[in-house]
Amino acid sequence: MYTIVDKEILSPTINKYVIKAPFIARKRKAGNFVMLRIEENGERIPITIVGSDIVEGTITIIVQSIGKTTKLL
Repeated sequence: MYTIVDKEILSPTINKYVIKAPFIARKRKAGNFVMLRIEENGERIPITIVGSDIVEGTITIIVQSIGKTTKLL
């Protein structure tokens, strides 16, 4: 399980998350995405990685709250 380090509200339905994920931050390349699961047996949704910080070991994603899972996030 990864930890959300920072959340920034960009608009009423769009949020930016910074997540502590050192391995992913080191290995990610342009066009990569992560599979996000909010609950243990919940729906898996693909989210594009917007950026990463190798020194901090974080990745950044931007999520638009449209469906049930993204609203739970």
